Amino acid sequence: RARQRSRERAGRPPSGQRSGGCTARTGTAGTMAREAEEYEMEQEMEIEALEAILMDDLQELTADEREELRLDDAGIVGKCYRVKVEADEDAEENTFPPVLGLVFAHTEKYPDEPPFVHLESLSSLTVGDLEALTVLLKDKTEECLGMSMVYELCTEAKDWMQNKMGMNDVIEDEGAAKRRRELEEEEKRARERAAGTPVTPETFAAWKADFDREMEEKLGKKVDVNEGKLTGRKFFETRDVQEVEESSDEEEDALDTFP
Repeated sequence: RARQRSRERAGRPPSGQRSGGCTARTGTAGTMAREAEEYEMEQEMEIEALEAILMDDLQELTADEREELRLDDAGIVGKCYRVKVEADEDAEENTFPPVLGLVFAHTEKYPDEPPFVHLESLSSLTVGDLEALTVLLKDKTEECLGMSMVYELCTEAKDWMQNKMGMNDVIEDEGAAKRRRELEEEEKRARERAAGTPVTPETFAAWKADFDREMEEKLGKKVDVNEGKLTGRKFFETRDVQEVEESSDEEEDALDTFP
């Protein structure tokens, strides 16, 4: 998508944000008071960065939307924006993944104080989901005080929704999946070669059938499984002959050694 390519071209989070964390402000320490002009400048820089990355996903609220949220009663006199946060930007048709509307406005001393934040379900989020996200983002806001944090809040919310969908359990492309299956198959063959084939009556019968079939093909005739086997009578007759021959050999050896 054009929006996604634009984000990739941007190459970094807003306002000098470090990868995996909020943007640390330089030049001042902690929550030290600053002039109103400095706050306004930093807030403007964050909005410009968000516009470059989020594009159409960032919209300023209309007068009617402001009135519906009673922003004036909440003391929000400046501009207010809605960020569309999608759990899956490439979702297939008719799948309806979660989509969050993150409404925010800079307060007078933001980022030394929390921004105004209101969460809306644009798709597939329950009241319980919004309550859980509210607690999560409140903790993240406290962690990021003194830093530009709106992009970080959007990222945190997106990760939560993806975890809810199970999208972060296993994510691999088709090539990686094919290589994984090939590796598993090779490991399975290696284990079978190392262990060998256990001999059971079933495996022996199968081997014997294959062996007899190969012999029939080589000899051109059916192999008689009883061919070459001795009957009980023949076995004992053969044993008697062998014993007589051995006895005669012993007598001859005794005569040869007699003085």
